[in-house]
Amino acid sequence: MTRHKTGNKETAIIEAAVQLFLEQGVRKTTIKQIAAKAGVAVGTVYLYYADKISIIRAVAFAFADQHRALVDQIAATSQAPLEKLQRYLLDLYDVWQPFGQNNCGSIDLAEAIMTHASESLTIAADQFHSAVSAFLSEAQETGMRIDDSSLESKWIALATSPFYPLAGTPTTHPLRGQLQREDLVGFTNWLASKYLT
Repeated sequence: MTRHKTGNKETAIIEAAVQLFLEQGVRKTTIKQIAAKAGVAVGTVYLYYADKISIIRAVAFAFADQHRALVDQIAATSQAPLEKLQRYLLDLYDVWQPFGQNNCGSIDLAEAIMTHASESLTIAADQFHSAVSAFLSEAQETGMRIDDSSLESKWIALATSPFYPLAGTPTTHPLRGQLQREDLVGFTNWLASKYLT
């Protein structure tokens, strides 16, 4: 039976697993390699996780926890609501980039998450929608022209989705070539100008 513990060793195991999964893929990564990279004994890994599938699930839900922490951190700032929205979209872009690369490791990790922790994808989509909607609602409360924050958050999700591709999906835009962070900055600036007029 797996013991559930918290602490630096568990974090180290997850961070090591993510690095190895992205570098060489889930299939090629062994528990022994994860333990070595985390600086723990193989037996220690098994104190936290029963098998590699348990680690994959933990990785998927660690992404959700990281996302939630990002939203909480931004929401707690004294920035204007649309500045919070822009910061959220850009920070999420920065966090997502290592996972959205079109290489074998990220594709393998995406497939493993879809197979063993598919509910985490719904959680991520709900978190995105909830965060954007909250920032728009806050903007609406300050007198900005937001008609329906829930509906508008869906449009923002659709408009920004090319910046957060699933691993293995094309990241090139047919009109502008490779989408970059600067493109997202331009989009968020345009979006803010629309709401401020």
